[in-house]
Amino acid sequence: MTVDAEQVAKALQTDPVYIEESLAGSLNPALMDKAEATMGNLDYDVYVIAVDQDFLDSDLLEQIKVFNGGEGVYVMINGGSALTVDQHFEDQHELQMQVMEQLSIARDEWNVGTPSTTKLNTLLDLYADPQTKTEEEAGTAQEASGSEVQTVDDSGSFAPMFLGIAVLVLAIVIAGIWFTRSWRQRSTKKRLRMKYQLPDRLLERVDSLQRRSLRETINADTTEIADEIDRLQTQNLDAPDSEKVERSLDAYQIARRIVDDEDSERIDLAGAMVLLRQAGREIAEVGAGRTKKAGSRGRSKLPQSLCTINPLHGEAQSTTRLDADGTGVRVPVCRSCQNDRQAANQLQWIFDGDRPYVEGDSVWAQTLFGAIGSDLVTALHRQGR
Repeated sequence: MTVDAEQVAKALQTDPVYIEESLAGSLNPALMDKAEATMGNLDYDVYVIAVDQDFLDSDLLEQIKVFNGGEGVYVMINGGSALTVDQHFEDQHELQMQVMEQLSIARDEWNVGTPSTTKLNTLLDLYADPQTKTEEEAGTAQEASGSEVQTVDDSGSFAPMFLGIAVLVLAIVIAGIWFTRSWRQRSTKKRLRMKYQLPDRLLERVDSLQRRSLRETINADTTEIADEIDRLQTQNLDAPDSEKVERSLDAYQIARRIVDDEDSERIDLAGAMVLLRQAGREIAEVGAGRTKKAGSRGRSKLPQSLCTINPLHGEAQSTTRLDADGTGVRVPVCRSCQNDRQAANQLQWIFDGDRPYVEGDSVWAQTLFGAIGSDLVTALHRQGR
């Protein structure tokens, strides 16, 4: 579906959040509500455009910005993990630099597969509570684009002067375009370099912010699951359904303990997401069995597993064969990891400390987040969780 920039800009005049119709209902409502609340407390305008596209169009975002008047921050997200930003503040250089710096900090905090709604809230939190980079990170600041060309009084001048001025203006425009592109390229390269040069103190802060974002994502998903478990426990369920509800309750309670533990690492919070997805599936199976006969149509609507390589990548789209304990097993993976597997690229494992989690001896590694071996909840109970 083609997005009309002028139509989107018109919609933004009454609501700063535009969600493409085909994407409605698929974005996390709690995180979107949180984003709107944060936007409403900012001192400048932020607009969010959610589109149903795999690859975001920065040119389209710029067109939307122009049609809407140009001022403010324009953030485009999709239903996956993509996010792009365009910002412009006329005659507000310091604000322009501040907003750009927060985006740079946010990009250092995100994972490749972090959901776009989580990225959006991380960025908005930084807008609301700006962080400052160290001198080592900041580098040399560049002037923001947006300055106007001054007009010249032509009284008493000759035709050659007009020609000279026109050539000069053209040269300035060309130089400005070249400078902007070069600056963006240098900024991108600098971010890549700094990704591997961040001091330990900053890395600790970044990881803390990532865990905070993960906790917010998980907390947004738990209320509905808890309410549904309470509701099902009051029903007259048969033995198999009662067993599923009990398993979902166990998974939910362990997930909550992990989230509430301030010492939990990112990999543990990823495991909590897996447990909540398991609880949601058990509940959905009970609901599907009570509303209609079991069949392929009912099963297809059940929540799918999260990516085994990195649960933060999101929902699995297929399975692939991995070698675990010398035995080939098929595990659920996201589309990106499946593509990496097929192209023989290095898999983007979630890390446990300083190495891919699969190389460790945690319960997550032993079970591949529940994809192999015994039931994940049982394995966690054995470890005293």
